[in-house]
Amino acid sequence: MSPAEMRCLCEYMGLSAKWLAARWGVTDYSVQRWERNRILPDSLAQDLADLEVEFNQIVAREIERRADVILVPRTDDEALEGKPAAWWRAIAHRVREDTDAMIVYYSDDVRVDHEPQA
Repeated sequence: MSPAEMRCLCEYMGLSAKWLAARWGVTDYSVQRWERNRILPDSLAQDLADLEVEFNQIVAREIERRADVILVPRTDDEALEGKPAAWWRAIAHRVREDTDAMIVYYSDDVRVDHEPQA
């Protein structure tokens, strides 16, 4: 996996260098170097590939569900399953492309007509 491929994939899935560094037990700087100009070690490349599979499986499952509203976390503190909030928002965006579902933060109220309440 080239550095550019790694960075594109991370951005696609909403994964920051900081989150990956914590997951992999390395420094943020190491992740940033792999994104800029170093080759990602095979074991970490495999983990990233596994995350992509998981990401795509969740997207496919949510598209199949055809929900009118997709709830997403506003912050990492609200996020589920140890993934960052940006991961869940990226999934919601991919699902919305195929379903036209409305994306709403967990804490927002939603009216029947799918308009967020002010």
